[in-house]
Amino acid sequence: MVPQTEQKDMGVVVLPSARKMFTPHELIAAYKQFEERGAQYLDADTGIRASAYCFGERVLLIYEESETGLVVLIHPSGGPYSPKCVE
Repeated sequence: MVPQTEQKDMGVVVLPSARKMFTPHELIAAYKQFEERGAQYLDADTGIRASAYCFGERVLLIYEESETGLVVLIHPSGGPYSPKCVE
């Protein structure tokens, strides 16, 4: 008998702000890094895991909701606190 690895059901949502700012290749590359390397940040209270990826001066945020396992890709555009990448 071969042991089965546990797979969690996961949904991925790419918000319109991310679709508008990044190519499919960039979105896929960042998502693969998020899955392979894990999150850069973990909120101890909520369990939300998150990472930021820079493409030039553009920032892509990826976070996973702890309760649902839903992964969201978003570009934090339009606000006064929109981050910019600094080299």
